[in-house]
Amino acid sequence: MLRRFSGKWGRRLWYRWLRWRLPVACGPVDCLGSCGTEAVLPFSCEDLSAYTKEEIRDMLHRIMMEKGAQNIVVDRYLEPYLEKSLQIDGRMMLLLMADDILRQVCRKHQIARRELNLVIVASGPSETTWLIRKLGNGLNRLAVVTREPEAYQELAREFFEEEGLLVRVCARPLTQELYGNVVIELGGQGKEDCLFYRPGTIVLNLSGNGFRTVQARTCGRNLTCYNCFLIRAGGQVWDRRILQAVIFKTSTWMGGGQLQNSGKIKEKYGLEVEKTGLET
Repeated sequence: MLRRFSGKWGRRLWYRWLRWRLPVACGPVDCLGSCGTEAVLPFSCEDLSAYTKEEIRDMLHRIMMEKGAQNIVVDRYLEPYLEKSLQIDGRMMLLLMADDILRQVCRKHQIARRELNLVIVASGPSETTWLIRKLGNGLNRLAVVTREPEAYQELAREFFEEEGLLVRVCARPLTQELYGNVVIELGGQGKEDCLFYRPGTIVLNLSGNGFRTVQARTCGRNLTCYNCFLIRAGGQVWDRRILQAVIFKTSTWMGGGQLQNSGKIKEKYGLEVEKTGLET
Protein backbone atom coordinates (compact mmCIF):
# COMPACT_ATOMS: atom_id res chain seq x y z
CA MET A 1 0.00 0.00 0.00
CA LEU A 2 2.89 2.34 0.79
CA ARG A 3 4.13 1.90 -2.76
CA ARG A 4 1.09 3.87 -3.92
CA PHE A 5 2.18 6.97 -2.00
CA SER A 6 3.56 9.64 -4.27
CA GLY A 7 5.54 12.80 -3.72
CA LYS A 8 8.33 13.58 -1.29
CA TRP A 9 6.45 12.61 1.88
CA GLY A 10 5.20 9.40 0.34
CA ARG A 11 8.75 8.35 -0.50
CA ARG A 12 9.94 9.25 2.99
CA LEU A 13 7.25 7.10 4.59
CA TRP A 14 8.08 4.26 2.22
CA TYR A 15 11.83 4.36 2.98
CA ARG A 16 11.16 4.65 6.72
CA TRP A 17 8.96 1.57 6.56
CA LEU A 18 11.65 -0.29 4.59
CA ARG A 19 14.34 0.59 7.13
CA TRP A 20 12.14 -0.89 9.84
CA ARG A 21 11.08 -3.92 7.81
CA LEU A 22 14.36 -4.98 6.18
CA PRO A 23 17.69 -5.73 7.92
CA VAL A 24 19.69 -3.43 5.64
CA ALA A 25 20.61 0.23 5.48
CA CYS A 26 18.79 2.59 3.14
CA GLY A 27 21.10 3.02 0.18
CA PRO A 28 23.77 0.80 -1.37
CA VAL A 29 24.99 -1.99 0.89
CA ASP A 30 28.66 -2.94 1.17
CA CYS A 31 28.26 -6.64 0.60
CA LEU A 32 31.54 -7.77 -0.94
CA GLY A 33 34.70 -7.33 1.09
CA SER A 34 38.25 -8.60 1.02
CA CYS A 35 41.16 -7.55 3.20
CA GLY A 36 40.59 -3.82 3.29
CA THR A 37 38.95 -3.49 -0.12
CA GLU A 38 35.22 -3.22 -0.71
CA ALA A 39 32.94 -3.40 -3.70
CA VAL A 40 29.57 -1.70 -3.33
CA LEU A 41 26.83 -3.55 -5.14
CA PRO A 42 23.52 -1.99 -6.19
CA PHE A 43 21.42 -3.40 -3.37
CA SER A 44 19.23 -0.95 -1.47
CA CYS A 45 16.15 -1.42 0.69
CA GLU A 46 13.88 -1.02 -2.29
CA ASP A 47 16.02 -3.30 -4.44
CA LEU A 48 16.06 -6.13 -1.91
CA SER A 49 12.34 -5.91 -1.29
CA ALA A 50 11.71 -6.43 -4.99
CA TYR A 51 13.66 -9.72 -5.21
CA THR A 52 13.08 -13.16 -3.81
CA LYS A 53 15.77 -14.99 -1.89
CA GLU A 54 16.40 -17.23 -4.88
CA GLU A 55 16.81 -14.25 -7.21
CA ILE A 56 19.36 -12.59 -4.93
CA ARG A 57 21.27 -15.85 -4.66
CA ASP A 58 21.28 -16.18 -8.44
CA MET A 59 22.64 -12.65 -8.84
CA LEU A 60 25.46 -13.26 -6.37
CA HIS A 61 26.34 -16.50 -8.10
CA ARG A 62 26.33 -14.69 -11.42
CA ILE A 63 28.95 -12.26 -10.13
CA MET A 64 31.11 -15.21 -9.14
CA MET A 65 30.81 -16.65 -12.63
CA GLU A 66 31.56 -13.29 -14.29
CA LYS A 67 34.67 -12.84 -12.15
CA GLY A 68 35.82 -16.43 -12.35
CA ALA A 69 35.78 -16.67 -8.55
CA GLN A 70 35.35 -19.93 -6.73
CA ASN A 71 34.31 -18.27 -3.50
CA ILE A 72 32.93 -15.01 -2.24
CA VAL A 73 32.60 -13.02 1.00
CA VAL A 74 29.39 -11.17 1.70
CA ASP A 75 28.17 -8.72 4.30
CA ARG A 76 26.36 -10.38 7.20
CA TYR A 77 23.05 -9.04 5.87
CA LEU A 78 23.43 -11.18 2.76
CA GLU A 79 24.86 -14.32 4.35
CA PRO A 80 21.50 -16.14 4.21
CA TYR A 81 21.57 -15.85 0.42
CA LEU A 82 24.74 -17.92 -0.06
CA GLU A 83 25.57 -21.42 1.02
CA LYS A 84 28.30 -21.62 3.65
CA SER A 85 30.46 -23.66 1.29
CA LEU A 86 30.82 -20.61 -0.96
CA GLN A 87 31.94 -18.24 1.81
CA ILE A 88 35.53 -19.39 1.99
CA ASP A 89 38.33 -16.99 1.19
CA GLY A 90 37.93 -13.25 0.74
CA ARG A 91 41.45 -12.96 -0.66
CA MET A 92 40.14 -14.30 -3.96
CA MET A 93 38.53 -10.94 -4.75
CA LEU A 94 41.85 -9.17 -4.15
CA LEU A 95 43.65 -11.61 -6.43
CA LEU A 96 41.06 -11.14 -9.16
CA MET A 97 41.45 -7.36 -9.01
CA ALA A 98 45.26 -7.53 -9.00
CA ASP A 99 45.45 -10.07 -11.81
CA ASP A 100 42.90 -8.22 -13.94
CA ILE A 101 44.48 -4.79 -13.58
CA LEU A 102 47.98 -6.20 -14.18
CA ARG A 103 46.80 -7.81 -17.40
CA GLN A 104 45.22 -4.56 -18.59
CA VAL A 105 48.27 -2.47 -17.68
CA CYS A 106 50.60 -4.85 -19.51
CA ARG A 107 48.42 -4.58 -22.61
CA LYS A 108 47.96 -0.81 -22.39
CA HIS A 109 51.62 0.00 -21.74
CA GLN A 110 52.97 -2.85 -23.91
CA ILE A 111 54.88 -4.55 -21.12
CA ALA A 112 55.50 -8.29 -21.25
CA ARG A 113 54.79 -10.10 -17.99
CA ARG A 114 58.41 -11.31 -17.83
CA GLU A 115 59.51 -7.67 -18.00
CA LEU A 116 57.55 -6.70 -14.88
CA ASN A 117 59.71 -5.54 -11.99
CA LEU A 118 56.90 -5.76 -9.48
CA VAL A 119 56.85 -3.96 -6.14
CA ILE A 120 54.15 -4.94 -3.64
CA VAL A 121 53.43 -2.58 -0.74
CA ALA A 122 52.31 -5.08 1.88
CA SER A 123 49.27 -4.89 4.11
CA GLY A 124 49.39 -7.98 6.34
CA PRO A 125 51.88 -10.90 6.10
CA SER A 126 49.21 -13.57 5.59
CA GLU A 127 47.34 -11.70 2.86
CA THR A 128 50.46 -10.43 1.08
CA THR A 129 52.28 -13.77 1.19
CA TRP A 130 49.25 -15.52 -0.31
CA LEU A 131 49.00 -12.93 -3.10
CA ILE A 132 52.72 -13.14 -3.89
CA ARG A 133 52.49 -16.91 -4.26
CA LYS A 134 49.65 -16.45 -6.75
CA LEU A 135 51.20 -13.59 -8.76
CA GLY A 136 54.89 -14.49 -8.53
CA ASN A 137 54.95 -17.19 -11.20
CA GLY A 138 56.52 -15.98 -14.43
CA LEU A 139 58.27 -12.96 -12.91
CA ASN A 140 62.01 -12.27 -12.74
CA ARG A 141 62.06 -9.63 -10.01
CA LEU A 142 59.77 -8.81 -7.13
CA ALA A 143 60.10 -6.53 -4.11
CA VAL A 144 58.00 -6.33 -0.95
CA VAL A 145 57.73 -3.13 1.11
CA THR A 146 56.76 -3.93 4.69
CA ARG A 147 57.16 -3.00 8.35
CA GLU A 148 57.66 -6.70 9.16
CA PRO A 149 60.58 -7.80 6.94
CA GLU A 150 61.25 -10.92 9.01
CA ALA A 151 57.83 -12.29 8.02
CA TYR A 152 58.92 -12.55 4.36
CA GLN A 153 62.45 -13.93 4.63
CA GLU A 154 61.31 -17.55 4.40
CA LEU A 155 59.09 -16.75 1.42
CA ALA A 156 62.01 -15.07 -0.37
CA ARG A 157 64.21 -18.12 0.20
CA GLU A 158 61.54 -20.53 -1.08
CA PHE A 159 60.90 -18.51 -4.23
CA PHE A 160 64.61 -18.29 -5.04
CA GLU A 161 65.14 -22.03 -4.58
CA GLU A 162 61.97 -23.21 -6.35
CA GLU A 163 61.29 -20.55 -9.00
CA GLY A 164 64.59 -18.72 -9.34
CA LEU A 165 62.71 -15.53 -8.49
CA LEU A 166 64.64 -12.91 -6.56
CA VAL A 167 62.35 -11.43 -3.90
CA ARG A 168 63.76 -8.32 -2.28
CA VAL A 169 62.33 -7.37 1.12
CA CYS A 170 62.43 -3.62 1.83
CA ALA A 171 61.87 -2.50 5.41
CA ARG A 172 59.92 0.63 6.20
CA PRO A 173 60.39 3.50 6.58
CA LEU A 174 61.92 3.63 3.11
CA THR A 175 65.25 5.37 2.67
CA GLN A 176 66.14 4.70 -0.97
CA GLU A 177 64.49 4.54 -4.37
CA LEU A 178 62.60 1.35 -5.20
CA TYR A 179 63.71 -0.53 -8.30
CA GLY A 180 60.49 -1.45 -10.07
CA ASN A 181 58.31 -0.40 -12.98
CA VAL A 182 54.94 -1.48 -11.52
CA VAL A 183 53.80 -1.02 -7.91
CA ILE A 184 50.78 -2.76 -6.35
CA GLU A 185 49.65 -0.94 -3.22
CA LEU A 186 47.81 -3.24 -0.82
CA GLY A 187 48.43 -0.92 2.10
CA GLY A 188 50.77 1.84 3.17
CA GLN A 189 50.84 5.60 2.81
CA GLY A 190 50.58 6.67 -0.83
CA LYS A 191 51.83 10.22 -0.24
CA GLU A 192 54.97 8.99 1.53
CA ASP A 193 55.70 5.94 -0.59
CA CYS A 194 55.52 7.74 -3.92
CA LEU A 195 58.63 9.73 -2.98
CA PHE A 196 60.63 6.53 -3.42
CA TYR A 197 59.03 5.27 -6.64
CA ARG A 198 61.15 5.61 -9.76
CA PRO A 199 60.00 8.25 -12.28
CA GLY A 200 57.65 6.66 -14.80
CA THR A 201 56.46 3.95 -12.42
CA ILE A 202 52.92 2.58 -12.87
CA VAL A 203 51.06 2.52 -9.55
CA LEU A 204 48.08 0.20 -9.04
CA ASN A 205 46.21 1.13 -5.88
CA LEU A 206 44.29 -1.77 -4.34
CA SER A 207 44.34 -0.34 -0.81
CA GLY A 208 41.19 1.73 -1.20
CA ASN A 209 42.78 4.74 0.51
CA GLY A 210 41.98 7.17 -2.30
CA PHE A 211 45.51 7.62 -3.67
CA ARG A 212 45.10 9.70 -6.82
CA THR A 213 47.25 10.84 -9.73
CA VAL A 214 47.20 14.41 -8.37
CA GLN A 215 48.90 13.29 -5.17
CA ALA A 216 51.58 11.48 -7.12
CA ARG A 217 52.30 14.45 -9.36
CA THR A 218 52.71 16.80 -6.42
CA CYS A 219 55.79 14.86 -5.37
CA GLY A 220 57.31 15.35 -8.83
CA ARG A 221 57.75 11.66 -9.65
CA ASN A 222 55.79 11.56 -12.93
CA LEU A 223 53.79 8.47 -11.97
CA THR A 224 50.93 6.81 -13.82
CA CYS A 225 48.28 5.79 -11.29
CA TYR A 226 45.27 3.51 -11.50
CA ASN A 227 42.70 3.00 -8.79
CA CYS A 228 41.42 -0.52 -8.17
CA PHE A 229 37.87 0.53 -9.05
CA LEU A 230 38.71 2.06 -12.43
CA ILE A 231 38.78 -0.10 -15.51
CA ARG A 232 40.39 1.32 -18.63
CA ALA A 233 39.22 -0.21 -21.89
CA GLY A 234 39.25 1.31 -25.35
CA GLY A 235 40.42 4.66 -24.02
CA GLN A 236 37.46 4.92 -21.64
CA VAL A 237 37.48 4.98 -17.86
CA TRP A 238 34.66 2.94 -16.34
CA ASP A 239 33.28 3.85 -12.96
CA ARG A 240 32.82 0.79 -10.76
CA ARG A 241 29.06 1.42 -10.70
CA ILE A 242 28.93 1.09 -14.48
CA LEU A 243 30.80 -2.20 -14.21
CA GLN A 244 28.29 -3.46 -11.68
CA ALA A 245 25.43 -2.29 -13.86
CA VAL A 246 26.93 -4.34 -16.68
CA ILE A 247 26.99 -7.40 -14.43
CA PHE A 248 23.40 -6.93 -13.29
CA LYS A 249 22.09 -5.65 -16.66
CA THR A 250 20.05 -3.05 -14.79
CA SER A 251 20.52 -0.34 -12.18
CA THR A 252 17.81 1.25 -10.06
CA TRP A 253 20.24 3.20 -7.89
CA MET A 254 22.22 5.17 -10.46
CA GLY A 255 20.74 8.19 -12.23
CA GLY A 256 20.50 8.13 -16.00
CA GLY A 257 22.61 11.28 -16.17
CA GLN A 258 25.64 9.32 -15.02
CA LEU A 259 25.45 7.23 -18.17
CA GLN A 260 24.49 9.97 -20.59
CA ASN A 261 27.95 9.86 -22.17
CA SER A 262 28.05 6.07 -22.22
CA GLY A 263 25.62 5.33 -25.03
CA LYS A 264 27.89 2.71 -26.59
CA ILE A 265 28.21 0.90 -23.28
CA LYS A 266 24.44 0.87 -22.78
CA GLU A 267 23.89 -0.36 -26.32
CA LYS A 268 26.58 -3.03 -26.13
CA TYR A 269 25.45 -4.49 -22.82
CA GLY A 270 21.75 -3.69 -23.01
CA LEU A 271 21.69 -1.64 -19.83
CA GLU A 272 18.47 -0.23 -18.44
CA VAL A 273 18.87 2.66 -16.03
CA GLU A 274 15.94 3.87 -13.96
CA LYS A 275 16.16 7.12 -12.02
CA THR A 276 15.01 6.79 -8.41
CA GLY A 277 15.29 8.69 -5.16
CA LEU A 278 18.13 6.44 -3.99
CA GLU A 279 20.83 7.85 -6.24
CA THR A 280 24.36 8.13 -4.89
